[in-house]
Amino acid sequence: MAIAFHVAPAIAQPRDLGKSVDSVRSVDQVKKDIRELIIAVDGCAVGSCYNFNSTAICELVGALDVQVNGQIIGGVLGGSAKIPISRSDLTLMKDIFSQCKPTNYQYWNFDSVLHVSYSPSLEIDKKVRKALKIPKLKP
Repeated sequence: MAIAFHVAPAIAQPRDLGKSVDSVRSVDQVKKDIRELIIAVDGCAVGSCYNFNSTAICELVGALDVQVNGQIIGGVLGGSAKIPISRSDLTLMKDIFSQCKPTNYQYWNFDSVLHVSYSPSLEIDKKVRKALKIPKLKP
């Protein structure tokens, strides 16, 4: 009997807040990275894989929020947006972040921007998968 294990993509590696924010160059890059992370989560066979990748999704949205001057999570940071975000992408990122739930799983082992994990409702999952062109998760 073989056990499947999915290795986290490089984008899910722990990093500090400044590096995480600085790594965000465009909304398209973040969407691509989130797409890869959701696909990685779909392939996870152990809890740590799921937690690490689903936390990275929330971290990416948080880092993007800084680059778009707080338009996603809320509150104005006091400057202007460093990168542009369309209304539809803003809605998508708000939907994704709305599904980031607090967690404390294994945070003593990982540096993290946010202590939250992406755990979408069925409705939001369908919406996000459609927007990012991710195949539906098989039951």
